Amino acid sequence: MSARSGSVAATALLASFVLAGASCGKRDGEGGGAANAVPGESSAGEGKSATAAKPVPQAPPRGPEHAVFSLVDNRLAAHVQRGGGLVVPAGSAGFAKYLRFAGSSPAWQLRRDAGGTKAASMRSKVAGIYVPLTAEQASAPVVRIRAQSPAPQRLGLRINGKRDKEVTVELAAGWSTAEVPLPAGALAAGENEIIFFAGKSPLDVAWVQVGGKAFGDETPSLYDAASKSLSIPDGGGLAWYVVVPDKGVVAGDLDDGACKVAVRATPEGGQAIEGALSGRGSVVELGQLAGQVTRLELVASGCQMARVAGAALRVPGKAPEVSRPSKPKHVVLWIMDSLRADRVRTIFEKARPETPVFDKMVADTAVFTQAYVQGNETKCSHASIWTSLYPINHKMIPPNSKIDKKWVTVEEVAKSAGMFASGESGNGYITPERGFGEKWDQFHNHIHKGGGLRAEDILNKGLASLTAPTDPWFLYIGTIDTHVSWRAKEPWLSKYDPEPYSGRFKVEASGQDMGKVALGKLKVTPRDIKRIIALYDSNVSYQDSQVAVLQAKLAEWKVADDTMIVIVADHGDEQFEDGRVGHGGSIRETLVYVPMLIHYPPLFPGGKIPEGVEVVDILPTIADALGVQPDENWQGESLIPLVQGVGRGYPRMTMASKYENAHAGRMGRWKVYAAGTQSQLYDVGAEPEEKTDVAADKPMALRLVSDALWLLRANNAEWRKSRWGNPANVSAAFAADMGE
Repeated sequence: MSARSGSVAATALLASFVLAGASCGKRDGEGGGAANAVPGESSAGEGKSATAAKPVPQAPPRGPEHAVFSLVDNRLAAHVQRGGGLVVPAGSAGFAKYLRFAGSSPAWQLRRDAGGTKAASMRSKVAGIYVPLTAEQASAPVVRIRAQSPAPQRLGLRINGKRDKEVTVELAAGWSTAEVPLPAGALAAGENEIIFFAGKSPLDVAWVQVGGKAFGDETPSLYDAASKSLSIPDGGGLAWYVVVPDKGVVAGDLDDGACKVAVRATPEGGQAIEGALSGRGSVVELGQLAGQVTRLELVASGCQMARVAGAALRVPGKAPEVSRPSKPKHVVLWIMDSLRADRVRTIFEKARPETPVFDKMVADTAVFTQAYVQGNETKCSHASIWTSLYPINHKMIPPNSKIDKKWVTVEEVAKSAGMFASGESGNGYITPERGFGEKWDQFHNHIHKGGGLRAEDILNKGLASLTAPTDPWFLYIGTIDTHVSWRAKEPWLSKYDPEPYSGRFKVEASGQDMGKVALGKLKVTPRDIKRIIALYDSNVSYQDSQVAVLQAKLAEWKVADDTMIVIVADHGDEQFEDGRVGHGGSIRETLVYVPMLIHYPPLFPGGKIPEGVEVVDILPTIADALGVQPDENWQGESLIPLVQGVGRGYPRMTMASKYENAHAGRMGRWKVYAAGTQSQLYDVGAEPEEKTDVAADKPMALRLVSDALWLLRANNAEWRKSRWGNPANVSAAFAADMGE
């Protein structure tokens, strides 16, 4: 499905949710009472009786609103509450948010059919889950597990790594539900690690409950497909970790006046807002929590099963519509190697390098202020740009790797649009021989074939290759001025380091020297470091000045209004912040956070876009602009809808990989670093240096990003944003494709 059709389908389905209504107790075409209850969730089992349907209240009409985060679509991100405890449905795709693993293989086989029961199966005799608990849930020290064992055996549990808190329970053969009391203080408010040790054989697990009272043996259901509604039994609940949008409300429709859904929105470290949904059109105002990470909980009462349709975070205004009035006739893709986002003033106002061309472009150019690369060095990140694939699929990680011919690449899109395709690169890795395109009409690599390595050399040669500049063309420009070696560019170096300097790096910080510095074989002084950074910054300004050269040439050819310009970096560079210099060594912001701009006003209105985007989105965006059908394997999405307002108002997660051994996910100011079972949280909005792990102090923010990151990690090879949306805010298709 194309990015365009996927977006339209998601919008249409969301509209159907709002109109469908919801029910509890008695529905048209159904009997009332216990016949409608989900097995194992009937409130009658708790001494409640079925309630007769009551008139449905209708709230007064409000002004136009549209959803920015559908709770229905994002139901697999919900944390299920039953009996006051947290229930983890192991057979659901949502189980992924409770996992932590290295590489691409979790300790569980996911979404298994275990004799007709949805389950997760332990791959070995040891497997763990990682669960967020409220203080109330942690105060009830008990774990219940619904598991299938091939034979009677002992199951051990270790809580939060404490050997003195280990407990065991005997399991019977076949399916059984075991209750495991825990020592006092074993559980804590916030994140908890629970490791299971099977004595003889791995288990199939249907669900795990932590805290609370027993609720039955059946796996909880949270969705009614017939009414496209959330299903919440009397006393049960669902909770999400969200960012409250500006002027946001939580809304939902119930079609039985007996049903009520209590809403509790608890911000990180703040006072909760409470309210209730009943009938149709009711909302709970959350605007005073705008921008805050919040635990949003819905708890049903008054009927056996509340069915809530159209449940969503909404904001004022009509839903944006996408317009595609004209296609560009020409496209420039300019990759500025090793350019850090924090050195570009359009993104960081206090950045030292002067970038007057970028600054002026903001008025009629989309500037993405949270863009992530998917790798941390040239091959991997360029491959994600070229193929719209995450590293797990393009596999451009080993030193001699090559992009597989089966993947559709950027110049093929240009050729499909009837364009002359020309490439000009200063990076030695980026060649057709390494798989970076096979259908170029002209491609020249300045490392291998000469021609000068300054941006002006590469740009001028690229422009000269367009012998028919008014005919359709696609031009890739790969400049390396901000990549080592860093050579002095004036007049900027004298501005950024006016003090006398007579050391080794007076006019150049060579790649050879920087390699020695990185290996600790060449010592540098604080004064040397100041000079090296000034050399880098002079090249930031120099490349900015060369954009003006491109603009002047387009104006001279009278094709400026017909040209789409994409400017991005393949990664950044570390500059001694953590004792390292260069790239490939980490996935800190200095390496994976890059500037990204798209200029073509008919499709991309000017302004700053704070929602997260990734370089895998570049190829689908170019294809969409040109009217080329997207390839079914692409994992990114067109950014045209986002820039025009669709999906604005709620943060998106961006992900970066360090050779697939560690990953980072960012939503707004919050960044999670995950390596194996370990997670750290950084407030990169307040502390871009990433020196302080605030996970213990900000458990909600940790869970906000982690839920999305691990949902992506568990489905990374299959993820298609054009169909499933962003992992932090999925489309209706995601749960539907998962059969849930």
